[in-house]
Amino acid sequence: MSSLVVGVVAAGFLVVSPTASQAEPAPIRVPIAAYSLVTSTSESASGLIARVVLPAAGSCPRLSATVTSGSSTAKVGRAMQRRSTGPTTQSAFSALLVCEARIPKGAVSVSVAGLSIPAVIQRDIDEIAIYGDSGCRIRKGTAQDCNNPKTWPLPRVARSIARERADLVVFLGDFHYREEECPEASSDLCGGSPAPLLGAPFTDSAWSWVADTLIPMAPILRSAPLVTVRGNHELCERGGNGYFLMFHPAFGNGAACAPSSEGVAPVVYEPTWSTDLSIAGGRSLRLINVDSANGNDIAINDSIAALQRPLFEDARQMARGAQESWLLTHRPIAGLVSTELLPVPPGTATPWSSVTNTYASSGLLDRFDLMLSSHIHLAQAVTVPTLPPQVVLGNAGADPEPETGYAIPAYGPLTNGEGQPLVPGVEIPTATSLHTWVEFGYAMAKPTTSGWRLEMKDAGGRLFASCTAQERDLACN
Repeated sequence: MSSLVVGVVAAGFLVVSPTASQAEPAPIRVPIAAYSLVTSTSESASGLIARVVLPAAGSCPRLSATVTSGSSTAKVGRAMQRRSTGPTTQSAFSALLVCEARIPKGAVSVSVAGLSIPAVIQRDIDEIAIYGDSGCRIRKGTAQDCNNPKTWPLPRVARSIARERADLVVFLGDFHYREEECPEASSDLCGGSPAPLLGAPFTDSAWSWVADTLIPMAPILRSAPLVTVRGNHELCERGGNGYFLMFHPAFGNGAACAPSSEGVAPVVYEPTWSTDLSIAGGRSLRLINVDSANGNDIAINDSIAALQRPLFEDARQMARGAQESWLLTHRPIAGLVSTELLPVPPGTATPWSSVTNTYASSGLLDRFDLMLSSHIHLAQAVTVPTLPPQVVLGNAGADPEPETGYAIPAYGPLTNGEGQPLVPGVEIPTATSLHTWVEFGYAMAKPTTSGWRLEMKDAGGRLFASCTAQERDLACN
């Protein structure tokens, strides 16, 4: 095998990545990626932040924009600022230079380092692309075939989403799955994949993010503004440094996951935030983003729930007065895993996922019309009385869930496998409808006269199912 991981050519950019045992290559002075992230208007008046990722040598470029105001048009230049993970990440991210700037309000075109990026959140939105759980898993001695588009289809998914020409793209969390060095026995599947920094209290690095996200997602990054949700793979002890460096939608907080001086990864909860969208037909939609990266799938962790609950309380307040509101949170409130993954015999185990998150949000979801999550590696639509409809879209590339074992349980999300409440006095009824598709892909959300049509598509863009969301109800076929 060559001593260099591949020279990848994508979108006209050449990236050469080192193996763990090799010194970093000479810098190549072209951008690796440039894109725009949706943020709150308190962060940027336009609701957008520009980011560019380059090899480390050199300085931040300027952002160039064409801005309109009334009948006048002007060219505007804006200095970009360096975004850093902080010195305690040591050399894990020293190979990259990440820069950012607020996109001016009124911009109609924007370029950074010679690359055009989405300049505006369109009015009269009529197509939103949604996907999540995208990376190629390398962990615990196992590996996906990262070189096979059938077993790791993210590049195909990205090309298909770009062809949709969506007005907005929503990523529901879990970018980073290359958490270990490729096992020697799996070198034909992932040989040369960038390994974590030895001894670091986190599992990501500059080059693993290039391989797992920046290169395969390139068609998406240049196609539309991106709304990002933090997943559990972006915990500070996992891929959080790269997430906050490149994809967290706030200005100047790239070091949020930097380890302490004692070498301990922090525990971080990002604040709840929202953005308002103008939807075709004269409607408005508020997206509200709640951080559920921290959590527990199979049992209630009271300390985590106590820290999450204020985030959901803030979300409920943000939904006040919205014409329509969607909750974006990585761990589903009402998602089901396959019973094949439960112990045999199952005992008190429940197939309802993310029960800590569900408990933390209990009683606070009445103002939402729809909940969008990923975390479970499939597409799923669940209707539970007293809750907004839940759509799970965690099928963009990470190894899929079992194909069978999905049925409506006799008990609800906060009840164990023997029908007993996990918390006395806090109960949710079981689902009235459940649809599950174990198929790689993404979804397109399109407004209808009085609701939304969610088109489930495979990695190549073929429609395999659709759901209609209307008045807190979800009907699928």
